[in-house]
Parts: sequence; structure tokens; C-alpha cells
Amino acid sequence: MFKSERFYLCKDALSCTLLTFIVAGCLYFIVVNVSFLSPFEKAFSDFSFTDFYYANYSKNSHPSKDIIIVNIKDADRLEIATAIKNVVSQNPKAIGLDVIFRDLKDTNTDSILRNALQSHPNIVTAFYTDNGEVFTNHPYFINENETVGFIDFDYSSEKTVIREFQGAITDSINSFSLAIQLAISSGAITKAYAIEKFNEPLPINYTTSQDDFFVLDIEDILLEKNIPAITNAIVLFGYLGNPTFNSYDIEDKHFTPLNKEFVGRSTPDMYGIAVHANILKMLVSKSLLYKVPKVIVYLFTFISTFFFIVIGMLLYKKSELMFDILVKIMQLIISILIVYLSLISLKLNIYWVVTPVLVLTILGLEMINFYVYFAQFLKQKLKWKSYILE
Repeated sequence: MFKSERFYLCKDALSCTLLTFIVAGCLYFIVVNVSFLSPFEKAFSDFSFTDFYYANYSKNSHPSKDIIIVNIKDADRLEIATAIKNVVSQNPKAIGLDVIFRDLKDTNTDSILRNALQSHPNIVTAFYTDNGEVFTNHPYFINENETVGFIDFDYSSEKTVIREFQGAITDSINSFSLAIQLAISSGAITKAYAIEKFNEPLPINYTTSQDDFFVLDIEDILLEKNIPAITNAIVLFGYLGNPTFNSYDIEDKHFTPLNKEFVGRSTPDMYGIAVHANILKMLVSKSLLYKVPKVIVYLFTFISTFFFIVIGMLLYKKSELMFDILVKIMQLIISILIVYLSLISLKLNIYWVVTPVLVLTILGLEMINFYVYFAQFLKQKLKWKSYILE
């Protein structure tokens, strides 16, 4: 191929790539802003190719010896207070409570609960926000040395599936999440590290299904005075159904990538306390996911789209019939390769959103036929020199 041909080929491919991005941007703008299309936009935003990895990875998950979940069920305050004291007596590293006592009830019981909440230096209580309002324990249960953590997973997202979490809020709230506070209190990470790393939403590395955590019912804590596994462990108190893992109980239950149903999810699959436990395990085991920045993703998308458009134009130039036949095969192979690459990357703790790469690369190949008409128009109006038309 002569230098002039290579130049015009690259010019055509670059023009087609830019046209692909413009068309894709317009389509995305329409889907996001037209009201009757919003369910489709939400459906796509709630789907990720990495779900295939997590839904199968959980089959090989291993329980963490460092994290224990206590299912509080519908226990009253006296039972919760007694269970906390029994756990404290066995020297855990830290205790986290995914439960909020907003009001006062019985004077005697509330007094016992307050003493229990102050019986260990590394007890982390919870709060959450709703429309700017903060919900936390009643002031009676709060002391000046108390450690609190928010139980909201992602302030910036309205997605149904919980894939990310925000560990630190340093503006109006100025606090850490429950899992981050527990990791700090247990010595797994430092406060400075938490401020540096978790001020932006990060993907959750779901390495353990909720069934595979070490789970104790609150009755176990009340009846057994000595449970060796509690010593030097991080103990989380929260709700895991009544009875435990009741499939029909969806209170504080969420959709996660571990859900076996990829499309048309109908039943949430993981309780909130188990999501916190997965985040905590990720911190304790130092298995954070590296999220590839959007700039790099779109740069890679542009390069991928340009590269395959060049190949497509070479095929088109050689034979339009060959192009029409082979382009579908190319699109299938590209789809498999990109998804496989994302799953391999995830196994290496690298998380990147492949949807733009996949959609724009495939759309770019489809745009070649439209670009031919566009190039013909430019040739008539601007004497556009084109490789694909010569």
C-alpha cells in the first residue's frame, strides 16, 4: 500500500471513528432525556458484564476467620445489650452495629444498652442520611468518644445493584463508613489511608457470598458463654433474616453482582450487613479493586474503535460482499474478547467498565456503510479525497 493510500485510509478511519462517537453520544442523550425511554436506561445501568464473574466466583468463596456476623433477628434491646457484653468479654478486635436506636423506650433497658455500647473502646455504631437528614442513635446512647460510621453504600448513585461504595465523606458529614471505621479500629488500615483512598466511590470486591460468612444467631451468643472464634475477630451485629437467610424476608436486602439472575432480577440476594462484611473483608485482606479511570477507558475505546474500523475498511475495499459477511463474525469475536478481557482483569483485581468499548467498537463497524454515503457527500461538496471511494 502506498503512503498516500495509508494516509487516506487513516483519515477515513479517523473520520468514521469521530462520526461513531457523535452518533453514540446523540443516542445516549436521547435515551437519558426522553422520559419513556428511562426504564431502558436504568436497565442498562443496572447491568454489568462483571456480574458473570461474581455470580460464578461466589461458588468458590472461602469464609473469613477475621469477620463474624451476628444475626440480631427481632431481638429486643436487652437481648442485644447482653449479646454485646458477652462478645466484649471474649476480646474481639472491634464490634460494628448495623442497627440504630433512635428513640428511648424502657428506662432500665436503655440504661443497660447504653452501658453495653460503652463497654469496649472499639465499638462502632451506625448512622445514615436521607434527603440531607441524618439519622443516628438517640443522644442518650451517644458519648463524646463514640466512633460512628455511615451505612449508606454510595451517596452518588441511584442504581439498584450495589457495585460500589463510598468509604469517606469529607464535606458536610466528615465521616467514614461503618466498614472503614471498623477497619481503622481493628488496625487493618490507618485513618490517613482511608482519607486518601476512599473519598470517591470504589467497586466492591465481592469475594464471599452471605452464606459463606461465619454467622451466629443472637441466641448462640446469649446461650454460649465462650466462643473461641470471637477472640481477635471483628464482630458485626446486623439483620440476616428471621429465621437466618429466610429467602422470603427482604428487609434490608439488596441486589448485588452475586445475584444468579442477570436479567429481570426479582429478588434481592444479600442483606446489608453482608455487603458491609464484604467491604470489610476487602479491606482486611488487602484485596481492593483498582478502578480504571474513565479517561483511560475512553482512550482505549477510541483506539479500539479506530483499529477495527481500519480492518473493516480494508475488507470493504477488497469486497463489499466479504465485508457484509465477515463483519458480523468480527463483531461476535470482538464481543467475546472484550468481555473475556474484563473478566481476566477482574481476576487480577482490576475493574474497568467495558460497555463503552464494546458498544462503540461494534457500532463503529456498523457505521462504515453509513460513512461511505457521508464520504460521497463530502466528495461532492468539498472534493473530499477518500481511500474507501477510490
